[in-house]
Amino acid sequence: MHERYRALAVRALASLSILAAPSLAGAQSRSASDYPSVLTYRTVRVADGVYAFITPEERSSFQAGNSVAIVGDDGVLVFDTGNIPSATRAQIAEIRRLTPKPVRWVVDSHWHPDHTLGNGEYRKAFPGVAIIGTSATRAGILERVPTYIDQMKSFAPIDSVMRVRLATGKLRDGSPMPDALRLAWGLTTRDYAEFMPEVVHTTPSPPDLVFDDSLTISLGKRRVQLVRPGRGNTAGDTFLFLPDERVLLAGDLVTMPCPFPGTAYFADWIHSLEVLEARHAAAIVPGHGDVQHDYEYVAMVRELIAFTLDRARDAVKHGVSAEDFGKQTDFSSFAARFAGDDPVRREAFNNFYVQAALPRAYEEAKSETTPASATHTP
Repeated sequence: MHERYRALAVRALASLSILAAPSLAGAQSRSASDYPSVLTYRTVRVADGVYAFITPEERSSFQAGNSVAIVGDDGVLVFDTGNIPSATRAQIAEIRRLTPKPVRWVVDSHWHPDHTLGNGEYRKAFPGVAIIGTSATRAGILERVPTYIDQMKSFAPIDSVMRVRLATGKLRDGSPMPDALRLAWGLTTRDYAEFMPEVVHTTPSPPDLVFDDSLTISLGKRRVQLVRPGRGNTAGDTFLFLPDERVLLAGDLVTMPCPFPGTAYFADWIHSLEVLEARHAAAIVPGHGDVQHDYEYVAMVRELIAFTLDRARDAVKHGVSAEDFGKQTDFSSFAARFAGDDPVRREAFNNFYVQAALPRAYEEAKSETTPASATHTP
């Protein structure tokens, strides 16, 4: 199951019978209509010939990741392809307006469907395009992505109940729906309605060119470095670096408004972020979220991941159960730093970081104390 969707579904099910919930600052004056459609994106010129297609900030799990087009002397390289066909086609049309040169290469940063299900649109538009990724990325697309559409369809019953509650303005016990919950569910139901008719038309399309260390591609005079720093957000993350322009494309090693750790390897992720920082990039395009021009946010992500793993290791060392570890771990200071008083970002931090990080970090910490022959991590 796609991990951010699972976290959202679990939290939504728990909320359906909620008795009370706090109203976060700012929620009273906002509605779903104040947020951009998941079918849209913004084009940002990152450097000469480098264009990032920035999708709306993650809020409901029914969204696509960022995509980047790099125009070279004799062709274009695209980094990640999203999962909303109409948006991917619009980006292809925009690339054609920017340059008459064909897309010759597509790079998958990792296997998650919100970054790779657009591969098929590029294959249709540019026959002969080479799709590149690590062996772990190829395996993830082949083995895990095919169930994605059914997983999305399975949210329909929760969506229906949310719509009833929103229409009545009341929770199951008859109490008024808090403003923060109304905003979160309004966005979720709207995103799902826009997203589902799109995603049913996608088909997984894995890389046909595999590498597992580093690879340099020459786009004429422009050098493109692909690096697998080690495990991180997944078992096979790739980042892209343009050394002359000092532009770094991070994939989901860096995401906003928070990290997405459902398939992560925490200790390795910390190392991979250190590798990113050693590149001293002037512009960083995350897998989700706006372009960054310093490493302040990356450092905050690394600090959060290290905090989570340290607490998990301490819990395992002292025989604390996974359930009690979750109850005892306080993320409030990090929630304030990542989300502030924004109710949507607060929900995203709880749904997409905390709910996924607690079991994953505990599992990793426990495996570190178990003989290798007795462990198996998918």
